[in-house]
Amino acid sequence: MKAFTLGILAALILLAAPGSHALAAEASEAPGAKPLAVGTAFPDVPLIGPVSPELADSLGIPQNGPTPMAKVKAEVLIVEIFSMYCPFCQRDAPTVNELAALIDKRGLADRVKIIGIGAGNSDTEVDIFRKKFKVPFALFSDATFAVHSAVGQVGTPYYYVLKKTPQGFTIVAAHLGLIHSPADFLADVVAKAGL
Repeated sequence: MKAFTLGILAALILLAAPGSHALAAEASEAPGAKPLAVGTAFPDVPLIGPVSPELADSLGIPQNGPTPMAKVKAEVLIVEIFSMYCPFCQRDAPTVNELAALIDKRGLADRVKIIGIGAGNSDTEVDIFRKKFKVPFALFSDATFAVHSAVGQVGTPYYYVLKKTPQGFTIVAAHLGLIHSPADFLADVVAKAGL
């Protein structure tokens, strides 16, 4: 009952937020944010929450976590830190979906994967975001902000571009705020990951 009530409340907030006020910036601020530096190792954070059989197979992970991120089978991994309550994340969702489609269209789907981590979001909240915006890639929850803290308490949306090495994932690029051009963003990913 509690989860259902939370889900209804979250849905109402999500549906009301986009048009609620004018926005001057392109990302939510996060006091104390210290983004991880390009060139450093990305922490092997746990991926929490259920994913569909198709997405689990695509990432090479079990359907139900927690699963260490290092287990993800991807040459390059784009990690979106988002929140279902962040209006910028809601506005950016269709663009990120376009990015996922572009990766597939250009034949890079086996090499470049996208995942999202909902900072402060429960499984229920992540599921609401997934359904509302028809997100085609895997989203994971971070109800306690533990992952958000480990990756620098960044504002949202925040994108880390990671490249797999024998030691784990290393950060090759990072981006705060809206993605204006999926094509330009992907070109930058390809260049900086050396694909």
